[in-house]
Amino acid sequence: MCPLRNLSLIEHRPKRVLEAFRRGEFDQIEIVGQADEKEFFELCFREKLLDALAREMPTDREKEEVPRWFVLSANLSLKLHLENSFKGFERVVQCGGLLSALPPEMAARHLDTQTQQVLLECRGFNDKNHYPRTTPCNHDFLRKYVKDVSSDKWAAWFNGPVQRTFQAHGFFDPAGVFIGDGSYLFVPDNAAYEGSVVMWFDEHNHPVEYAKLTVQERGRAHRERCYKLVSLLHLRGDCYVYAALAVVPGNDHECPVLYGLVERFVQAVGKGVIKRLILDRGFVDGKNITRCKQEWGIDVLLPMKRKMDIWKDAWALGKECPWQKVAAPAPEPRLPPSHRPEAIVRRERKRQETLASNQAKEPPPDPARLPVGTEVCPIKGFTSWSECGVPINVLLQRETYADGHREEWALMDTADFRDPCQPRQQYQLRTKIEERHRMLKCYHDLSHFHSRHLNVIVAQVVFILLSYTLRQWQLWKCLQEELAGKTPGLMRCQLNVHTQKVVIYHQNAYTRMPLITFTRELMEMEAEARAKALLTIRRLEQSLLTPLENLRAPP
Repeated sequence: MCPLRNLSLIEHRPKRVLEAFRRGEFDQIEIVGQADEKEFFELCFREKLLDALAREMPTDREKEEVPRWFVLSANLSLKLHLENSFKGFERVVQCGGLLSALPPEMAARHLDTQTQQVLLECRGFNDKNHYPRTTPCNHDFLRKYVKDVSSDKWAAWFNGPVQRTFQAHGFFDPAGVFIGDGSYLFVPDNAAYEGSVVMWFDEHNHPVEYAKLTVQERGRAHRERCYKLVSLLHLRGDCYVYAALAVVPGNDHECPVLYGLVERFVQAVGKGVIKRLILDRGFVDGKNITRCKQEWGIDVLLPMKRKMDIWKDAWALGKECPWQKVAAPAPEPRLPPSHRPEAIVRRERKRQETLASNQAKEPPPDPARLPVGTEVCPIKGFTSWSECGVPINVLLQRETYADGHREEWALMDTADFRDPCQPRQQYQLRTKIEERHRMLKCYHDLSHFHSRHLNVIVAQVVFILLSYTLRQWQLWKCLQEELAGKTPGLMRCQLNVHTQKVVIYHQNAYTRMPLITFTRELMEMEAEARAKALLTIRRLEQSLLTPLENLRAPP
């Protein structure tokens, strides 16, 4: 039987446990260090989420000695610690909170009387080991497990069973806004990276054809070996859910890949989950846009290419149709907190005056970069795009700048919008996925691959996006969505609210408090209660100082 199903849940009953503690009655005391990870896994276990995700997780093992739910948990723990090397598993286990969330019969800690170090001993999942061990399974087992499963199976698991589990746990909101995108993953220029290709990029990391570049452009171009990550992202308020992914060679076109992901997603979770699909101009494909609208009920919003016939038709009609001015969005006022001391308020006022003075000394901005007005012109019911079998509604837009020049662009939409500003505002959501990719690449080491084997590379991307999505789930489940856009370090600082706090357990309940508060409670304890608590403390100390027997020693 899976040990996860035998996990006994302990309720948070602060008042009852504190009253018992003041009488000197408690069962266990724990100083929590990595509480945020522990609470993450406890939440996953309590909601039966990991068990559901692991049920269909692919495996190449004929004999399943280490249960899949633990393999999944171990990989998630590595990614939560931003660790892509399996060799870091032992360190992550010892300093993290995964094992603290598991049943005590699987792992235990004791204090070495000579070195005064806390040692970890684990039982593991079989009786093949004759020596004490510090992790439930070896790090090389995790590496081999991941490597032996094909890359196609890893992607299929994430795009199918994982998404069905997400749906069952309410990961997708009724608004149904999804964004599709393709992003390059750069790797070292080593041909051993399976499935990678070499391409030329400009200074903005956009792919270019080197033969068509000028001499100046060639000087700024750079050669990179890369993959391409095509992903489908769900915007759930201010949080994010990765709904599908594909890792392909860098020179593969992302258009057919993305629409294939959309089709498989609909097959996995059913129609009606995706209501709005926002794409960039690289995904202009009339036949697939028609399928999205007619077969799956998905409205697609994307920019129009200038070389399309519908572009010429729309702008020709735009000369005869009325245009509407779009008001510039008012900046949100930033009010200082009311509790600020007067000295801080004066200091901030002086700083703002200095900034305003320095800004006045700067030269005026380039008129070519200073927009002075925006106009839109909605034109509905285009059927002149022969490749597309559904009517297209167009929103023409032009930005006027201080020097008089204009920039024109247009959006295509299969939805019949009423407010002409709605498609414009919704397309601005696309910038969010750029921020997601930037954060994943910079802070989650999305493209920092320790292995050159394609199976391991795809698995790494899968587990990073899965751990990221589950962390977002923890945020909207327990805390607030404002943390969703934080970097991992800032997120961990704000999630880890119990660092160096004391947890007191009593009769399947617990409470927690800062270490200083715990010290005060001890000092204020009545003499009789203090004597009673001292007996329990001595028993716990003796248990901690007594070395444990080899948990995996054969009988």
